[in-house]
Amino acid sequence: MKKSSTAFSRTDLLPVIVGGDISVYALGRQFHEAFGVRSVALGTGVIAAIEHSSIFDVRLVPDFAPKTLLAEVGRIANELAEKRPGATVALLANTDATIEDIISVRDELPDNVVCPVPDRRAFDLVSNKVSFARLCERHGLLTPATQIVSLAGEGGVPPTDLEFPVVAKPASSAEYFSLLGRGFRKVYLMESQEALDRLWSALREEGFAGDFLVQECVRGDDTHMGAITLYFGRDGEALLAGCAQTLLEDHAPSLKGNAVAMVTRDFPELVEKSVELLRSVGYRGFAEVDIKLDPRTGEWLFFEVNPRIGRNSYYLVAGGVNPMRVMVADLVDHQRVVPVHATRRALYTLVPWALLRRYLSGRLLDEVSALVSSGSVFDPQRYAPDMGIRRRVDVELTEMNHFRKFRRYYPKVSDTSF
Repeated sequence: MKKSSTAFSRTDLLPVIVGGDISVYALGRQFHEAFGVRSVALGTGVIAAIEHSSIFDVRLVPDFAPKTLLAEVGRIANELAEKRPGATVALLANTDATIEDIISVRDELPDNVVCPVPDRRAFDLVSNKVSFARLCERHGLLTPATQIVSLAGEGGVPPTDLEFPVVAKPASSAEYFSLLGRGFRKVYLMESQEALDRLWSALREEGFAGDFLVQECVRGDDTHMGAITLYFGRDGEALLAGCAQTLLEDHAPSLKGNAVAMVTRDFPELVEKSVELLRSVGYRGFAEVDIKLDPRTGEWLFFEVNPRIGRNSYYLVAGGVNPMRVMVADLVDHQRVVPVHATRRALYTLVPWALLRRYLSGRLLDEVSALVSSGSVFDPQRYAPDMGIRRRVDVELTEMNHFRKFRRYYPKVSDTSF
């Protein structure tokens, strides 16, 4: 596994990362590699790899409600101001719902807190898949054929006229987030109108009254998916770009669509189109664009924008750029940042190679095998300065658990990625 050198510790920076999953660990590692600092994981609970980490301090909160975040982040910022005058709290999160909560209280946070998040207008325009599709149409970007279903009220929902199977997913991930803990999935593949009708009834019984999207099912396994990650600085310019092709996604119901292995790519035309779209709404901070290659046409379709850096942000480090360096130079140090692109070819993975290779074939398998042979492999969990015995055991158990998960949820490659 590739390792990055750790910088001398900065005393004027305290990262506070909301959450407790692997994406939080990856961000903390990026801060530690770049600046030698420990991060605060602010969570309702944390995974063992964070609990037993030497680069994190854990602070538990009962929930992520705006008032809770405001109180706890304010407390941390005030403590920092007393101990280290002039130091800055860098506040990050990696779910749409928490980003929305941070936006709602950002203006009330102490002056020594910076947040790489968009304003409310930009957040609403890009995070809602309905308005995002309209933006794509305006900018000439291709999207899947889509119908909007409103679950507000008690009236019947008209049947779709799209050909089955279809994909169903919430228009707003933030609005839907709480249902993931109640047995609902991030995204559904539906084979019939009857199945759709049962989903609408179940959602209404849970009190969900938002919008859902019904989309054509674009064929293609996990390797047809891709990601574009961008950072827009305080002046609105795109200062960071990176792209990757997905190799394998998590297929557990509540995690469907989260990549667990990627190979870095360079998609300059897609980056340019994404930058143009986001710049048109005055976007600031991190964003991740989900795309899929349509095997019928060979063209990339734009699926959605996540108003955050994304769960797999460490693939940018694999590509040669630590995104926390860019963000801190811009928001904390107020430097003029020369735009950078993460274009180094590398494999990013959260799963063992012995598992990943089962899902690859042909030239892609040959390419990734060559990256493995050359040592161009990056796993954010395996960080040499933070591999005490307990963490090492945690990481190895997590990796072994992937074999069981994939055997249960995705035993072989599917041409629909379901």
